[in-house]
Amino acid sequence: MNLNNYKYIVASGCSYATTLSSLNGNHLNGSCVKLDTSDNLIFIEVGCASQSSDWAYDSILYTIETLFGLGVKSENIYCFVEWTQIERVTINQPAYSHQLLNDNIAKEKGDRHFYIKGINGTDNVIIQKLHDSLNIKCLQDVHNIMSIDGLFYINPLHTDPTDISKLNDIDFEFYFKMGLEYELRIPMEVRVKKYLDNILNLQRYLKSHLINYNFAMMQSQFSAWVVGDNNIVVHKYTLSSNKPVPRDNGKFKVNTKFKENLNITESDDLTNIFPQFCPLFNQIDLSNWWFYNKGGYRYGGIDEYALEEYGEYGYLSVCQDARFDEELNPERFIASFGYHPHPFIHVLLVNDMLFNNKFFKVSDETITKIKDMVTEDINSKNKTKHNLAISKVEYNKWINNTII
Repeated sequence: MNLNNYKYIVASGCSYATTLSSLNGNHLNGSCVKLDTSDNLIFIEVGCASQSSDWAYDSILYTIETLFGLGVKSENIYCFVEWTQIERVTINQPAYSHQLLNDNIAKEKGDRHFYIKGINGTDNVIIQKLHDSLNIKCLQDVHNIMSIDGLFYINPLHTDPTDISKLNDIDFEFYFKMGLEYELRIPMEVRVKKYLDNILNLQRYLKSHLINYNFAMMQSQFSAWVVGDNNIVVHKYTLSSNKPVPRDNGKFKVNTKFKENLNITESDDLTNIFPQFCPLFNQIDLSNWWFYNKGGYRYGGIDEYALEEYGEYGYLSVCQDARFDEELNPERFIASFGYHPHPFIHVLLVNDMLFNNKFFKVSDETITKIKDMVTEDINSKNKTKHNLAISKVEYNKWINNTII
């Protein structure tokens, strides 16, 4: 069992870190995603929903160190990180301090939070060995609380208190409440510094081990900042939300002027709003980053690409099948920042975002086929044809009028 007969693509981030698992084709109407490669590949994806940059840094470091411990050489590893929002904060605590965690944290093989997949006939013994070696677990019934080697990660502000109360553990509820109060007091400057530190520390680690890598963003965090009321710095996407507004008639208002109202300029860049962090920011090797800078966006990410290139047709949720579901939930296909683009968006971006990846490429045939399928969906006379995008006809049924 020679693990160096394989190439390892390791990825992490928040809930937008589904680039590798999107390639399995399960959500692409059964279409096979063809990869141009001659290597035996193993995808390891360890993203965690709603988590901060701490999780991205720690999970990548842990996974790669585990591979090193198994004898894998650095030249057989490639790393991709989707960096989440700066405002998110992780609070850690050992799992042994709560019986609840011991009783309810478990590995979920094949789950979106711990995805290991072999490509080109990988030996199942290898996959099992990796699964057994990586001590990454998820708290059952709370999808965004995970642990690495007994240290659990929680982001109180982005965790549903209802999920916590369902666990029926008074001690943990108290800890959660204290963590939430603590998080709300953390200044934005502390969050920014931690974010930049995690990026730089991982950059140094990967470079020191000669591991090829690429970074991208869920959505721009290096631009679109503004000083709001009481001199509190906020991100413009948060200040001027583009989320759809439900109406009494069951339809939605949609802000079609969101981007124009943002008025993103160089003066909104992170380094202009927080000039004290220029020395840190200037150490980031931006040549290894993918950004979407079209349409007036600066340092854009996956959301900007989806909204600019596909607009309202890039966000059909994989949680529903518009071809067969009699009752659709419009909140699962109306586009907005943070609403999670359909997996086809990730597939179309793979070759652009993972441009330092020497192990595989998505075939031109696959990209052309997906684009054609999306076009057929949009122009369908039904709700959709392939369930990649909602049809224009169906979308217009749910829109009342626009917010100007």
